[in-house]
Amino acid sequence: MSRRWFALCLLAALLLWSPAHPAWASADFIDFAGQPHHLDAPPQRVVSLVPEVSDALYALGVGGTLKGHTMYTRTPAGEPPAALVGGFFAPSEEAILSLKPQVVFTSRVQAGLEKKLAARGIMVVRLHARDLKDLYARQEILGLIYERPAQARRLNDQLRADFDLVARKVALVPQGERRRVMRLMAVDPQGGFVYAPGDDSFQNELIRAAGGIPPQLGAKGGSVKMSLDQWRAFDPQVVYACGDAKAARKFLEREGWNQVEAVKKHRVIALPCDLTCRLSLDSGLFAQSLAARVYGDFFAQKKYQLYPSEVLSRQPLEIDLAYVRRAQVDQVRIQDFAHRTLLIAFKAPMTVLSTLEGQLDGVTLIGNHYMPPPAWGLGHGGGLEELRLRVVQALQIDARTSSLLFTGADMNHLSVQRREGQGLAVYALVTAGAMHNALRIAQEGGAYVEPGTINILVLTNRSLTPRAMARAMITITEAKTAALQDLDLRSSEQPLAYQATGTGTDNIIVAQGAGPRAELTGGHSRLGALMAQAVYAGVLEALAKQNRLHQKRPVLLRLKERGVSLYALAGGRAAACPSVSLGRLEAALLEPDNAALVETALALSDAQARSQLSGLGPFRQMCDARARSIAGQHPLAPAPDLRGQGLPEPLALALGAVMRGLASQPQPMIPVSGGECGS
Repeated sequence: MSRRWFALCLLAALLLWSPAHPAWASADFIDFAGQPHHLDAPPQRVVSLVPEVSDALYALGVGGTLKGHTMYTRTPAGEPPAALVGGFFAPSEEAILSLKPQVVFTSRVQAGLEKKLAARGIMVVRLHARDLKDLYARQEILGLIYERPAQARRLNDQLRADFDLVARKVALVPQGERRRVMRLMAVDPQGGFVYAPGDDSFQNELIRAAGGIPPQLGAKGGSVKMSLDQWRAFDPQVVYACGDAKAARKFLEREGWNQVEAVKKHRVIALPCDLTCRLSLDSGLFAQSLAARVYGDFFAQKKYQLYPSEVLSRQPLEIDLAYVRRAQVDQVRIQDFAHRTLLIAFKAPMTVLSTLEGQLDGVTLIGNHYMPPPAWGLGHGGGLEELRLRVVQALQIDARTSSLLFTGADMNHLSVQRREGQGLAVYALVTAGAMHNALRIAQEGGAYVEPGTINILVLTNRSLTPRAMARAMITITEAKTAALQDLDLRSSEQPLAYQATGTGTDNIIVAQGAGPRAELTGGHSRLGALMAQAVYAGVLEALAKQNRLHQKRPVLLRLKERGVSLYALAGGRAAACPSVSLGRLEAALLEPDNAALVETALALSDAQARSQLSGLGPFRQMCDARARSIAGQHPLAPAPDLRGQGLPEPLALALGAVMRGLASQPQPMIPVSGGECGS
């Protein structure tokens, strides 16, 4: 063997056994069901039935091993898509088995399924956290399974830092000012009582982490009854519900229930289900947000703040235009919370057109400022001017020569798009969040809600005339709306009825730019076409990053986005079709033919609402044929009565056909308990 060949072999061996490529040691651990497990190598095919576990896998950088998940997990932008295996309470065993997983991560509510999977030789690992101790342990176990202990440790360190910040902030609030806080699990109008977390629930642990005082009811469990007497004795000062608090507020208007401070002072609030119902990597941020809602009047005061406002870091951004001096994303601390701001500085003053501030001359800097969730309740007391002043002071920029937009969409999810052709170049810098306040213009009016907003900054390598800047606004708006329509983004208030055209708080800045003069920016002009292409792509990418919203989505997700409750149809105590279980309906909608029928119904429902249908005769025949196909050789059961469900006629026909076919099959109903929180 030559010396050269020996040296190459030695180098290859050193590379293979270097710290960058360590040998994997076997893993032994005990899951949250007390079951011991042994792995000889990191799994390459897993299914997660717990959304929080799915998110932890993505955060650890091993999302590529996730081959299946429930409808309550959305795939982050840039990750390979995973198959849908149904809902949380009754996922499809068949769908799971088809993915040939080595490991399935489960929750205690899936105990029956756990036994079936284990009997087939699949490793079942229960990692559904019951308290904060479990939350940290979960990351440690996943780090062990995938031999990523350092990454798991960093995730836990960030989680502890999030909880530590809120603990130190709340410590400044006088003990006598601590407030009674309750998580409202559900209301029972017929029974005349409400449900609250049991004394041992993680929900109360999160309330305490946020500095609140939860009720002590002398009962354990995820959800326990609370009588009117207990309600009045506790006298909550803040009450929060998951998702939509309308039903809760209506119930609490009843005599007796309306005599507590939270109702009198209109402090019955709604918070996102993804945060309230789960112990996840975002639980520390949830505790910060809850504390800010409970103690916002304290947190807004300077004497209750821990740190001065200051820039913490700067991340350069490449904008290849001759007149741009620099572009960057600054992380800045304001009122103790980390904000992020996109800043683009010009070499010379210029005119900009802003939908927030109008036409401004002599501008040397434009930007887009992200307010994190804990700051949403702290930013509007003094209006836009006070908010703007606070931000420019923290960033140390000149308010007189700056033009900023404001958003609740994270600047870490910024989309930067460049389109060029025939010597023209266009940049669109887009942030977008549209899951909470999307609306259809001309059909709906909305109250201001911070966490949405699609903000767009457009720059070109041309000097735009005032006319061109104004016309660009139309081009940009049309491109944004086209993206939303192609996504089938739904209105937040009336998702079953309307596609959204925007969020109601969207804003645009168009910079004058520098270079040859340009007057045409309409859709027929080359410059306008490039603008539209950049904006369209930017909106799609920004929504994929912020909301994990992708064009190709399973029908289960699209029904959920429309507010269609499968639990009300086939899972609840008063289900429209009690002979069909929730699990069977969800599994049926995973089948391509059934999904295609419902997808057709969704399109027909929108067309019918626009008076674009002559009739539904052929579609009724399709639905009847599908019901017979599902039923097989069995006699068709009576069609379920869905008239009281508020569904558009085409959708009621399609779902009714699937349920009718299922009801015709002689299969036992799978009992399912629980609602639709997803964890």
